[in-house]
Amino acid sequence: MLGYIRYGDGPKRPETGLLRLPAGTMAVLTLREERRPMALTARRRAMRGAELLLDQGVRRAVFPLDFPYTAAFIRRGICPVETLPLERRLAASAVRRRLDGLGLDRTRASAAVSAGGLDQYVMDTVRDLALSYRYVLLWTPEGGSAFARQLRREYGASILTEPGAEQLDRADALTLFAPRGDLALKNPVLYTLYPGGGARGLGLRPPAAIREWADPNCDMGQLAAALHSLGAVTAEQLLAEIPC
Repeated sequence: MLGYIRYGDGPKRPETGLLRLPAGTMAVLTLREERRPMALTARRRAMRGAELLLDQGVRRAVFPLDFPYTAAFIRRGICPVETLPLERRLAASAVRRRLDGLGLDRTRASAAVSAGGLDQYVMDTVRDLALSYRYVLLWTPEGGSAFARQLRREYGASILTEPGAEQLDRADALTLFAPRGDLALKNPVLYTLYPGGGARGLGLRPPAAIREWADPNCDMGQLAAALHSLGAVTAEQLLAEIPC
């Protein structure tokens, strides 16, 4: 079961309940925000809250932003909901939405992908972009040329492999699946979809109707990923929330 942690005004002792959604249920833990969160009694209450979630079978949860007990919860086996896998699955659709929002013609716009290797996320992204755009660039240490030949055989799509840094910098859209220290990173559309990529992810968030009941300090990206995994929100709904 997925969990949802509320941290703010609340009871002195941690309490759990259920959040029932049309597509599933989440276990809710309510913790009172402490003036001295690292005090012994405050830590004990937080750990009691973690035990209550564990008792309900929770291993992944939506955490509040700047939650002081995140590391302790992880040590006990409750981890934040991952957002990166979902962002990577939606990468090509997000690029198309952003480029269309900029009014760029798909026969003239260029979309580039740089990765540390060819995994399924990278291959799906490049394939989907190659079926939409005439100019697609792929940089990866190995396997890029063979993958390009496969795309040409199966779809008639043509992509440029082993582009230089200047070519990647000139692309209208650049999606990084691994860090690059040699690029200007000033592309009109730029996504950094790797651990530690910072604020240049997709910026996932659930629809407005859901954000209204979510706690103000809730991690909206985690909530979006959790609800999508439950089937409570669709990929189309999440893409619609990405600013163009």
